[in-house]
Amino acid sequence: MFGFLYIMLTIFVNVVHTLDNGLALTPPMGWLAWQRFRCEVDCNVDPDNCVDEKLFMQHADILAQPEWRKAGYEYINIDDCWANWERDSNQRLVGNSTRFPSGMKQLAEYIHSKGLKFGIYNDMGTETCGAYPGECKDKQCTLPGYMGIDAATYAAWGVDSLKMDGCNSNHSSEVLDTAYIFMGDELNNTGRDILYSCSWPDYIRLNGLTVNYTKIASHCHLWRMYSDIQDSWDSVVNIIDWIGQQGPKDGFLEVAGPGKWNDPDMLIIGNFALSYEQSKTQMALWSIMAAPLLMGNDLRNLDPKMKEILLAEEVIAVNQDVLGKQGYLVSKVNEHFCNKYDIWMRHLNGGDIAVALWARGTCGQHMQITVNWQQIELSETQPMKVRDLFEQKDLGSFTGSFTSFVNLHGTMLLRFSKA
Repeated sequence: MFGFLYIMLTIFVNVVHTLDNGLALTPPMGWLAWQRFRCEVDCNVDPDNCVDEKLFMQHADILAQPEWRKAGYEYINIDDCWANWERDSNQRLVGNSTRFPSGMKQLAEYIHSKGLKFGIYNDMGTETCGAYPGECKDKQCTLPGYMGIDAATYAAWGVDSLKMDGCNSNHSSEVLDTAYIFMGDELNNTGRDILYSCSWPDYIRLNGLTVNYTKIASHCHLWRMYSDIQDSWDSVVNIIDWIGQQGPKDGFLEVAGPGKWNDPDMLIIGNFALSYEQSKTQMALWSIMAAPLLMGNDLRNLDPKMKEILLAEEVIAVNQDVLGKQGYLVSKVNEHFCNKYDIWMRHLNGGDIAVALWARGTCGQHMQITVNWQQIELSETQPMKVRDLFEQKDLGSFTGSFTSFVNLHGTMLLRFSKA
Protein backbone atom coordinates (compact mmCIF):
# COMPACT_ATOMS: atom_id res chain seq x y z
CA MET A 1 0.00 0.00 0.00
CA PHE A 2 2.82 2.41 0.91
CA GLY A 3 4.48 1.76 -2.46
CA PHE A 4 1.23 2.54 -4.29
CA LEU A 5 0.76 5.78 -2.35
CA TYR A 6 4.36 6.80 -3.04
CA ILE A 7 3.89 6.22 -6.77
CA MET A 8 0.64 8.22 -6.85
CA LEU A 9 2.23 11.07 -4.87
CA THR A 10 5.16 11.12 -7.29
CA ILE A 11 2.78 11.29 -10.26
CA PHE A 12 0.84 14.12 -8.63
CA VAL A 13 3.99 16.15 -7.94
CA ASN A 14 5.14 15.68 -11.52
CA VAL A 15 1.79 16.89 -12.84
CA VAL A 16 1.46 20.13 -10.88
CA HIS A 17 5.05 21.19 -11.58
CA THR A 18 5.92 24.81 -12.24
CA LEU A 19 2.25 25.74 -12.69
CA ASP A 20 1.81 25.46 -8.94
CA ASN A 21 4.30 28.20 -8.01
CA GLY A 22 2.04 31.18 -8.69
CA LEU A 23 4.15 32.70 -11.46
CA ALA A 24 2.88 34.23 -14.72
CA LEU A 25 -0.76 34.44 -13.65
CA THR A 26 -0.95 37.05 -16.40
CA PRO A 27 1.36 37.12 -19.44
CA PRO A 28 4.90 38.14 -18.41
CA MET A 29 6.04 41.63 -19.39
CA GLY A 30 9.57 42.93 -19.81
CA TRP A 31 12.48 43.35 -22.17
CA LEU A 32 14.57 40.76 -24.03
CA ALA A 33 17.88 41.53 -25.70
CA TRP A 34 17.91 39.14 -28.65
CA GLN A 35 15.91 40.75 -31.44
CA ARG A 36 17.78 44.05 -31.37
CA PHE A 37 21.24 43.09 -30.10
CA ARG A 38 21.52 39.45 -31.22
CA CYS A 39 24.99 38.01 -30.58
CA GLU A 40 27.10 41.16 -30.88
CA VAL A 41 30.08 40.33 -28.67
CA ASP A 42 32.82 42.66 -29.98
CA CYS A 43 32.61 45.52 -27.52
CA ASN A 44 35.70 47.13 -28.99
CA VAL A 45 34.00 47.62 -32.35
CA ASP A 46 30.49 48.40 -31.08
CA PRO A 47 30.68 49.25 -27.37
CA ASP A 48 27.16 50.70 -27.16
CA ASN A 49 25.39 47.69 -28.67
CA CYS A 50 27.32 44.63 -27.57
CA VAL A 51 25.97 42.00 -25.18
CA ASP A 52 27.60 43.05 -21.91
CA GLU A 53 26.61 43.93 -18.38
CA LYS A 54 26.41 47.64 -19.20
CA LEU A 55 23.65 47.01 -21.77
CA PHE A 56 21.47 45.23 -19.22
CA MET A 57 22.14 47.73 -16.46
CA GLN A 58 21.16 50.59 -18.77
CA HIS A 59 17.91 48.86 -19.69
CA ALA A 60 17.22 48.06 -16.04
CA ASP A 61 17.62 51.76 -15.25
CA ILE A 62 14.99 52.56 -17.89
CA LEU A 63 12.47 49.86 -16.92
CA ALA A 64 12.80 50.97 -13.30
CA GLN A 65 11.30 54.35 -14.22
CA PRO A 66 7.75 54.81 -12.87
CA GLU A 67 5.98 54.86 -16.24
CA TRP A 68 7.37 51.44 -17.22
CA ARG A 69 6.87 49.89 -13.80
CA LYS A 70 3.29 51.17 -13.64
CA ALA A 71 2.60 49.59 -17.03
CA GLY A 72 3.79 46.21 -15.70
CA TYR A 73 7.12 45.63 -17.46
CA GLU A 74 9.39 43.88 -14.96
CA TYR A 75 11.73 41.30 -16.55
CA ILE A 76 15.21 42.15 -17.87
CA ASN A 77 16.14 39.09 -19.94
CA ILE A 78 19.53 38.09 -21.32
CA ASP A 79 19.48 35.86 -24.38
CA ASP A 80 22.29 33.90 -26.06
CA CYS A 81 26.04 34.65 -26.04
CA TRP A 82 26.44 35.67 -22.41
CA ALA A 83 28.69 32.83 -21.20
CA ASN A 84 32.34 31.89 -21.47
CA TRP A 85 33.08 29.39 -24.23
CA GLU A 86 33.90 26.69 -21.67
CA ARG A 87 32.51 25.66 -18.30
CA ASP A 88 34.74 26.04 -15.25
CA SER A 89 36.62 23.19 -13.54
CA ASN A 90 33.46 22.27 -11.61
CA GLN A 91 31.41 22.14 -14.85
CA ARG A 92 29.55 25.31 -13.94
CA LEU A 93 28.56 28.01 -16.39
CA VAL A 94 30.37 31.32 -16.04
CA GLY A 95 29.41 34.71 -17.44
CA ASN A 96 31.81 35.95 -20.09
CA SER A 97 34.82 37.22 -18.18
CA THR A 98 35.37 40.22 -20.46
CA ARG A 99 31.81 41.37 -21.05
CA PHE A 100 30.37 40.47 -17.63
CA PRO A 101 33.38 41.11 -15.37
CA SER A 102 31.26 41.67 -12.26
CA GLY A 103 29.62 38.25 -12.64
CA MET A 104 26.03 37.19 -13.18
CA LYS A 105 25.12 37.25 -9.49
CA GLN A 106 26.23 40.86 -9.25
CA LEU A 107 24.18 41.75 -12.33
CA ALA A 108 21.13 40.02 -10.86
CA GLU A 109 21.56 41.99 -7.64
CA TYR A 110 21.73 45.24 -9.60
CA ILE A 111 18.52 44.40 -11.48
CA HIS A 112 16.80 43.34 -8.26
CA SER A 113 17.86 46.60 -6.61
CA LYS A 114 15.76 48.36 -9.26
CA GLY A 115 12.69 46.36 -8.29
CA LEU A 116 12.94 44.22 -11.44
CA LYS A 117 13.45 40.55 -12.25
CA PHE A 118 16.42 38.91 -13.95
CA GLY A 119 16.07 36.42 -16.80
CA ILE A 120 18.71 34.28 -18.46
CA TYR A 121 19.02 31.89 -21.43
CA ASN A 122 20.32 28.45 -22.24
CA ASP A 123 19.69 25.65 -24.70
CA MET A 124 18.53 22.04 -24.59
CA GLY A 125 21.33 20.97 -26.94
CA THR A 126 25.04 20.36 -26.70
CA GLU A 127 25.52 24.03 -27.58
CA THR A 128 23.34 27.11 -27.73
CA CYS A 129 22.37 28.57 -31.09
CA GLY A 130 25.45 30.80 -30.76
CA ALA A 131 27.69 27.78 -29.96
CA TYR A 132 28.06 28.50 -26.23
CA PRO A 133 27.76 25.64 -23.65
CA GLY A 134 24.34 23.96 -23.61
CA GLU A 135 22.52 21.80 -21.05
CA CYS A 136 23.13 18.39 -22.65
CA LYS A 137 26.32 16.37 -23.03
CA ASP A 138 25.09 14.59 -26.18
CA LYS A 139 22.32 15.00 -28.77
CA GLN A 140 20.24 12.30 -27.10
CA CYS A 141 20.41 14.49 -23.99
CA THR A 142 21.29 11.61 -21.72
CA LEU A 143 20.12 12.74 -18.31
CA PRO A 144 21.03 14.50 -16.12
CA GLY A 145 23.44 16.31 -18.43
CA TYR A 146 24.36 19.62 -16.81
CA MET A 147 20.81 20.43 -15.77
CA GLY A 148 21.11 19.91 -12.03
CA ILE A 149 24.36 21.88 -11.87
CA ASP A 150 22.95 24.70 -13.99
CA ALA A 151 19.63 24.94 -12.17
CA ALA A 152 21.50 25.30 -8.86
CA THR A 153 23.77 27.91 -10.46
CA TYR A 154 20.84 29.93 -11.78
CA ALA A 155 19.17 29.87 -8.38
CA ALA A 156 22.40 30.91 -6.62
CA TRP A 157 22.75 33.85 -8.99
CA GLY A 158 19.18 34.98 -8.27
CA VAL A 159 17.72 34.18 -11.67
CA ASP A 160 13.95 34.77 -11.93
CA SER A 161 13.34 33.48 -15.47
CA LEU A 162 14.97 30.90 -17.72
CA LYS A 163 14.44 30.73 -21.48
CA MET A 164 15.35 27.26 -22.75
CA ASP A 165 16.08 27.05 -26.49
CA GLY A 166 16.52 23.88 -28.58
CA CYS A 167 19.34 24.33 -31.07
CA ASN A 168 21.90 21.54 -31.55
CA SER A 169 19.62 18.96 -29.97
CA ASN A 170 17.78 15.85 -31.07
CA HIS A 171 14.40 17.23 -32.10
CA SER A 172 12.43 14.04 -31.55
CA SER A 173 9.53 14.42 -29.15
CA GLU A 174 10.87 11.56 -27.00
CA VAL A 175 14.14 13.34 -26.32
CA LEU A 176 12.76 16.87 -26.02
CA ASP A 177 9.79 15.84 -23.85
CA THR A 178 12.05 14.10 -21.35
CA ALA A 179 14.68 16.84 -21.33
CA TYR A 180 12.33 19.81 -20.91
CA ILE A 181 10.37 18.08 -18.16
CA PHE A 182 13.58 17.13 -16.37
CA MET A 183 14.89 20.69 -16.50
CA GLY A 184 11.63 21.95 -15.03
CA ASP A 185 12.03 19.45 -12.18
CA GLU A 186 15.56 20.66 -11.53
CA LEU A 187 14.41 24.28 -11.39
CA ASN A 188 11.71 23.31 -8.90
CA ASN A 189 14.23 21.40 -6.81
CA THR A 190 16.24 24.59 -6.21
CA GLY A 191 13.44 26.01 -4.08
CA ARG A 192 13.56 29.28 -6.02
CA ASP A 193 10.58 30.41 -8.09
CA ILE A 194 11.92 30.60 -11.65
CA LEU A 195 9.72 31.35 -14.65
CA TYR A 196 10.27 28.60 -17.23
CA SER A 197 10.07 29.61 -20.89
CA CYS A 198 10.33 26.69 -23.32
CA SER A 199 11.05 26.51 -27.05
CA TRP A 200 9.98 22.88 -26.81
CA PRO A 201 6.93 22.90 -29.18
CA ASP A 202 8.66 24.92 -31.90
CA TYR A 203 11.37 22.29 -32.37
CA ILE A 204 8.85 19.44 -32.34
CA ARG A 205 6.83 21.28 -35.00
CA LEU A 206 9.94 21.83 -37.12
CA ASN A 207 10.46 18.06 -37.05
CA GLY A 208 6.98 17.55 -38.52
CA LEU A 209 5.55 16.04 -35.33
CA THR A 210 2.29 16.78 -33.52
CA VAL A 211 2.65 19.03 -30.48
CA ASN A 212 0.99 17.97 -27.24
CA TYR A 213 0.16 21.41 -25.85
CA THR A 214 -1.52 19.96 -22.78
CA LYS A 215 1.71 18.25 -21.75
CA ILE A 216 3.78 21.35 -22.43
CA ALA A 217 1.39 23.53 -20.44
CA SER A 218 1.85 21.16 -17.49
CA HIS A 219 5.56 21.89 -17.34
CA CYS A 220 6.24 25.38 -18.74
CA HIS A 221 4.92 28.86 -18.00
CA LEU A 222 5.23 29.94 -21.62
CA TRP A 223 6.35 28.30 -24.80
CA ARG A 224 7.50 29.37 -28.24
CA MET A 225 5.37 27.44 -30.71
CA TYR A 226 6.36 29.05 -34.02
CA SER A 227 9.30 30.55 -35.89
CA ASP A 228 11.45 33.38 -34.53
CA ILE A 229 10.18 36.86 -35.19
CA GLN A 230 12.39 39.06 -37.36
CA ASP A 231 12.47 42.85 -37.71
CA SER A 232 10.02 42.66 -40.59
CA TRP A 233 6.33 43.40 -41.16
CA ASP A 234 6.05 40.18 -43.16
CA SER A 235 7.36 38.26 -40.16
CA VAL A 236 4.72 39.78 -37.86
CA VAL A 237 1.95 39.04 -40.37
CA ASN A 238 3.18 35.46 -40.85
CA ILE A 239 3.08 34.77 -37.11
CA ILE A 240 -0.39 36.27 -36.67
CA ASP A 241 -1.73 34.33 -39.64
CA TRP A 242 -0.31 31.04 -38.36
CA ILE A 243 -1.90 31.55 -34.94
CA GLY A 244 -5.18 32.55 -36.57
CA GLN A 245 -5.24 29.27 -38.46
CA GLN A 246 -4.87 27.14 -35.33
CA GLY A 247 -8.22 27.76 -33.64
CA PRO A 248 -8.94 24.96 -31.19
CA LYS A 249 -6.65 22.54 -33.06
CA ASP A 250 -4.67 20.20 -30.75
CA GLY A 251 -5.76 22.11 -27.66
CA PHE A 252 -3.73 25.13 -28.74
CA LEU A 253 -6.19 27.74 -27.46
CA GLU A 254 -7.68 25.80 -24.56
CA VAL A 255 -4.44 25.20 -22.68
CA ALA A 256 -3.52 28.88 -22.44
CA GLY A 257 -4.48 30.64 -19.23
CA PRO A 258 -3.10 31.86 -15.90
CA GLY A 259 0.38 30.43 -15.44
CA LYS A 260 0.68 29.06 -19.02
CA TRP A 261 0.87 31.07 -22.23
CA ASN A 262 1.42 30.63 -25.95
CA ASP A 263 4.37 32.85 -26.89
CA PRO A 264 4.46 34.27 -30.45
CA ASP A 265 7.84 35.92 -29.68
CA MET A 266 9.02 39.47 -29.00
CA LEU A 267 7.51 42.85 -29.65
CA ILE A 268 9.64 44.58 -32.29
CA ILE A 269 7.95 47.96 -31.81
CA GLY A 270 10.55 50.73 -31.90
CA ASN A 271 13.01 48.92 -34.17
CA PHE A 272 13.43 49.59 -37.90
CA ALA A 273 10.73 47.69 -39.76
CA LEU A 274 7.32 48.65 -38.41
CA SER A 275 5.45 51.86 -39.13
CA TYR A 276 3.34 53.52 -36.48
CA GLU A 277 0.16 51.76 -37.67
CA GLN A 278 1.90 48.40 -37.99
CA SER A 279 3.26 48.80 -34.47
CA LYS A 280 -0.28 49.34 -33.18
CA THR A 281 -1.29 46.13 -34.95
CA GLN A 282 1.40 44.08 -33.23
CA MET A 283 0.55 45.53 -29.82
CA ALA A 284 -3.18 44.99 -30.35
CA LEU A 285 -2.93 41.43 -31.66
CA TRP A 286 -0.39 40.37 -29.01
CA SER A 287 -2.85 41.67 -26.42
CA ILE A 288 -5.80 39.83 -27.99
CA MET A 289 -3.68 36.65 -28.07
CA ALA A 290 -2.76 36.95 -24.36
CA ALA A 291 0.88 36.85 -25.43
CA PRO A 292 3.87 37.72 -23.25
CA LEU A 293 4.84 41.36 -23.84
CA LEU A 294 8.63 41.11 -24.08
CA MET A 295 10.10 44.05 -25.93
CA GLY A 296 13.03 43.31 -28.24
CA ASN A 297 14.15 46.87 -28.91
CA ASP A 298 16.58 49.57 -27.77
CA LEU A 299 14.83 51.44 -24.97
CA ARG A 300 17.65 53.99 -24.87
CA ASN A 301 16.68 55.28 -28.32
CA LEU A 302 12.92 54.78 -28.47
CA ASP A 303 10.70 57.00 -30.60
CA PRO A 304 8.13 58.73 -28.33
CA LYS A 305 5.25 57.54 -30.54
CA MET A 306 6.42 53.94 -30.22
CA LYS A 307 6.83 54.37 -26.48
CA GLU A 308 3.23 55.60 -26.34
CA ILE A 309 2.06 52.37 -28.00
CA LEU A 310 4.09 50.20 -25.63
CA LEU A 311 2.66 52.06 -22.63
CA ALA A 312 -0.97 52.10 -23.84
CA GLU A 313 -2.67 51.46 -20.52
CA GLU A 314 -6.04 50.16 -21.72
CA VAL A 315 -4.45 47.95 -24.38
CA ILE A 316 -2.16 46.41 -21.77
CA ALA A 317 -5.22 45.86 -19.57
CA VAL A 318 -6.60 43.56 -22.27
CA ASN A 319 -3.33 41.65 -22.40
CA GLN A 320 -3.22 41.35 -18.61
CA ASP A 321 -6.88 40.42 -18.16
CA VAL A 322 -7.11 38.04 -15.21
CA LEU A 323 -9.53 35.66 -16.92
CA GLY A 324 -6.59 34.63 -19.07
CA LYS A 325 -8.51 33.38 -22.11
CA GLN A 326 -6.59 33.63 -25.36
CA GLY A 327 -8.37 35.46 -28.17
CA TYR A 328 -8.87 34.14 -31.68
CA LEU A 329 -9.68 35.02 -35.28
CA VAL A 330 -13.42 35.19 -35.98
CA SER A 331 -13.52 36.63 -39.50
CA LYS A 332 -11.08 36.98 -42.39
CA VAL A 333 -12.11 38.93 -45.48
CA ASN A 334 -9.79 38.53 -48.46
CA GLU A 335 -11.87 39.60 -51.46
CA HIS A 336 -9.01 41.35 -53.29
CA PHE A 337 -5.89 43.34 -52.46
CA CYS A 338 -7.99 46.39 -51.46
CA ASN A 339 -10.66 44.72 -49.36
CA LYS A 340 -8.69 42.63 -46.86
CA TYR A 341 -9.22 42.66 -43.11
CA ASP A 342 -9.31 40.46 -40.01
CA ILE A 343 -11.58 40.56 -36.98
CA TRP A 344 -10.28 39.02 -33.74
CA MET A 345 -12.00 38.78 -30.37
CA ARG A 346 -11.15 37.89 -26.78
CA HIS A 347 -13.45 37.21 -23.82
CA LEU A 348 -12.50 39.33 -20.79
CA ASN A 349 -13.16 39.08 -17.10
CA GLY A 350 -16.61 40.40 -16.11
CA GLY A 351 -18.18 39.66 -19.49
CA ASP A 352 -16.54 42.36 -21.62
CA ILE A 353 -15.18 41.51 -25.07
CA ALA A 354 -12.05 42.87 -26.74
CA VAL A 355 -12.33 43.18 -30.53
CA ALA A 356 -9.50 43.94 -32.94
CA LEU A 357 -10.26 45.32 -36.42
CA TRP A 358 -7.13 44.87 -38.54
CA ALA A 359 -7.06 46.67 -41.91
CA ARG A 360 -4.88 44.53 -44.19
CA GLY A 361 -5.76 46.16 -47.51
CA THR A 362 -3.32 48.19 -49.62
CA CYS A 363 -5.59 50.80 -51.23
CA GLY A 364 -6.01 54.38 -50.06
CA GLN A 365 -5.44 55.68 -46.56
CA HIS A 366 -8.00 53.70 -44.61
CA MET A 367 -10.77 51.18 -45.02
CA GLN A 368 -14.20 50.67 -43.52
CA ILE A 369 -14.70 47.59 -41.37
CA THR A 370 -17.96 46.33 -39.89
CA VAL A 371 -18.21 43.80 -37.08
CA ASN A 372 -21.58 42.12 -36.59
CA TRP A 373 -22.75 40.93 -33.19
CA GLN A 374 -23.11 37.38 -34.48
CA GLN A 375 -19.40 37.32 -35.32
CA ILE A 376 -18.46 38.10 -31.74
CA GLU A 377 -21.01 35.81 -30.09
CA LEU A 378 -23.50 38.46 -29.01
CA SER A 379 -27.28 38.59 -29.24
CA GLU A 380 -28.36 40.79 -32.15
CA THR A 381 -30.56 42.84 -29.80
CA GLN A 382 -27.95 43.40 -27.09
CA PRO A 383 -26.86 47.07 -26.89
CA MET A 384 -23.13 47.40 -26.31
CA LYS A 385 -20.94 50.31 -25.29
CA VAL A 386 -17.82 50.53 -27.46
CA ARG A 387 -14.53 52.12 -26.41
CA ASP A 388 -11.41 52.76 -28.51
CA LEU A 389 -8.53 51.58 -26.31
CA PHE A 390 -5.63 53.26 -28.08
CA GLU A 391 -7.45 56.58 -28.13
CA GLN A 392 -9.00 56.00 -24.68
CA LYS A 393 -12.27 57.30 -26.07
CA ASP A 394 -15.89 56.14 -25.72
CA LEU A 395 -17.48 55.76 -29.15
CA GLY A 396 -21.09 55.31 -28.04
CA SER A 397 -23.69 52.56 -27.69
CA PHE A 398 -24.49 50.24 -30.61
CA THR A 399 -26.86 47.35 -31.34
CA GLY A 400 -26.34 44.63 -33.94
CA SER A 401 -23.13 45.94 -35.50
CA PHE A 402 -20.34 48.48 -35.30
CA THR A 403 -18.58 50.15 -38.25
CA SER A 404 -15.48 52.29 -38.35
CA PHE A 405 -12.67 53.41 -40.63
CA VAL A 406 -9.29 51.88 -39.79
CA ASN A 407 -5.95 53.12 -41.14
CA LEU A 408 -4.26 50.71 -43.54
CA HIS A 409 -2.01 48.14 -41.84
CA GLY A 410 -3.31 49.46 -38.55
CA THR A 411 -5.65 47.96 -35.96
CA MET A 412 -8.46 49.48 -33.94
CA LEU A 413 -8.64 47.73 -30.59
CA LEU A 414 -12.08 48.03 -29.00
CA ARG A 415 -13.65 47.06 -25.69
CA PHE A 416 -17.33 46.02 -25.81
CA SER A 417 -19.34 46.27 -22.57
CA LYS A 418 -23.04 45.71 -22.02
CA ALA A 419 -24.88 49.01 -22.18
